Amino acid sequence: MKRKLGLMVALLGMGLLGNNAMAEGFALTGKAGSLGLGLEGTLGMTESLNARLGFNGFNYDYSYTLDDTDYDLTLDLQTISLLADWHPFDSGFRVSAGLMSNNNELTGRALPVGGSLNIGGTDYDVGLDAIIGFNSTAPYLGIGWGNAISADKGWGFNLDVGVLFQGSPEVSLTPFGADAGIVDADDLAAEVQRVESDLENFKYYPVVSLGVSYKF
Repeated sequence: MKRKLGLMVALLGMGLLGNNAMAEGFALTGKAGSLGLGLEGTLGMTESLNARLGFNGFNYDYSYTLDDTDYDLTLDLQTISLLADWHPFDSGFRVSAGLMSNNNELTGRALPVGGSLNIGGTDYDVGLDAIIGFNSTAPYLGIGWGNAISADKGWGFNLDVGVLFQGSPEVSLTPFGADAGIVDADDLAAEVQRVESDLENFKYYPVVSLGVSYKF
């Protein structure tokens, strides 16, 4: 599915370049929001319909200590979006829908300081590495304001508010340390299930972004 989306993006990208002269207009937008920093191209298909192809990314590291355990977390946001914008009224309001190639991922490490780590209800003298991912292809639905393909060339502003339906989290946990080999598989499976349950709400990822566009 991910390869198919990549092919769709490549074909649309060639279409944006090849059909630009026949379209209603073309604009580039720089944006920032809950998916990170991004750049997208917008092609006007008709007076009320635009197509958007974009990339968003961001990386953030965070460390903290809780209950005698050191936590190191890395949030890696990376999406490629293929969206359609419908402007039903003679205004900047729009309804947007499409697909995103979703490589958003959270990795982390938990290391007890002079103590043990509870895994599935049992205390072990080990650390734990975690990888949390989601569906590689995710539908998007949202609303927004602003039309990058406006009547005149020049600068414009836009807003997006929506939801990325990225599916339930997929959690991988790997114990490390001298006693890693004695961690019971049932305890590890129970801990995976607990983490996935705690993160279940993230299958609906909120998307909010502000952008500045320029129409050519």
